[in-house]
Parts: sequence; structure tokens; C-alpha cells
Amino acid sequence: MIGLQERAIAEAPSTYQEWLDCFERMKEVPLSNNRDLEVLSLGTFAGAGTMQAAFERQMVDTVNVVLNKSTKRFMRDLNERIAFNELAQVDVLFKRLKKDIHKATFFVNLSFLPNSFKTELYRSVTEQMTMFWDNMIAFLQQQANDFSNSDLEDALFLIRRIKLF
Repeated sequence: MIGLQERAIAEAPSTYQEWLDCFERMKEVPLSNNRDLEVLSLGTFAGAGTMQAAFERQMVDTVNVVLNKSTKRFMRDLNERIAFNELAQVDVLFKRLKKDIHKATFFVNLSFLPNSFKTELYRSVTEQMTMFWDNMIAFLQQQANDFSNSDLEDALFLIRRIKLF
């Protein structure tokens, strides 16, 4: 049996079940390559009414799970770097988080989704992730101030140059 990590998304999903399978895969294994994103962007869905509403709920749930996993990994890695005073490459963690966030917004390329749904979900993602991003920078700035850490100040200089959206 091929594990989820070994299997790429083979073809564009079109049925509710195919989309559910993709969503489950995304919850387990982050979208690791552009091929998966390209295949998903070619997906279709013809459901309406209750089926469309269920699909949209599954989409929101999947985006939330993907973002939560990314932020938890980010926090774990950041805490580890702070604990071991390995701050030279903290900006790489922010770059990886940015990449994960942008992959989680794959839904903006799905032409079959209502624009109002895509706009609202994207707005929600950008607001929440921008707040998280800003809070992390503020936390690191406080750490740099409290402990007069020049390595962290250098890292913050690089981090502030990264534009999330």
C-alpha cells in the first residue's frame, strides 16, 4: 500500500469524494510540491446547494488544519532555536511559514468556487496569519530587548524585510 507521503495527487478532483480524499491528504501531508497545487487548480466541482455548502465547510476546515500545523511547526522550531541560541537562520523559519501560508491559499485559483467565498476565506486567512506574523515579530523584538541579543536583532532585520502578503 502506498503511503500518503509517497503519493502525489494524480489527477484533478471533480467529485465530492475525490475532493474529500485530497483534503484528507492535505491534512496529513503538507502540499510539498507545485505539481500538487497545479493539479488541484485544475479541479472542478458541480455540486450546488447543500453539497456546495458541505464542500465549502470541508475547504475551510482543511485550510485551518493546514495553517494550524504550519504554525505549530513554526513555533516548535522557533522555540528550539531560541532555547539553543541558534538564531542566525531564524528568518528561514519565517520564509518557510510564508511559503506554507501561500500554499494554503490554493483555493483562490479554483474557478468553480464563488468569488464571495474565496474573497471571504482569503481575507480571513490574511487577517489571522498577519496577526500571528506580527505577534511573532513583536515577541522576538521583546526577547531581543530583554536579553540584549544582537544575533536576534540581526535576524529581525532580515525578518522585517519579508513581506507576508
